[in-house]
Amino acid sequence: MDDQLENDLARGKRAELLLNDPLLIEILEKIENTWTLKWRNSKVDETAVREQAFLMLANLEEFKRELRSVLDSGKMAEATLIRRRGRPPKTS
Repeated sequence: MDDQLENDLARGKRAELLLNDPLLIEILEKIENTWTLKWRNSKVDETAVREQAFLMLANLEEFKRELRSVLDSGKMAEATLIRRRGRPPKTS
């Protein structure tokens, strides 16, 4: 059981690094801005463009949501390990 918690903790730490990585933040913002502009600048008859933009933005949000979920799981694992061991787990 502790092995799974340690794994969740390590994954959470990696997710936190990614969520705070300036390059990844820049790239995700660029993607979001690009698809938002495509949606806003689409003509009335460009339904396919708007649908594609909607799907891309939804996928981008799902990606971020999944990273936050992994981070939250890591925090919960850390709290459980602290409660069981009475001290914070070792981190590499």
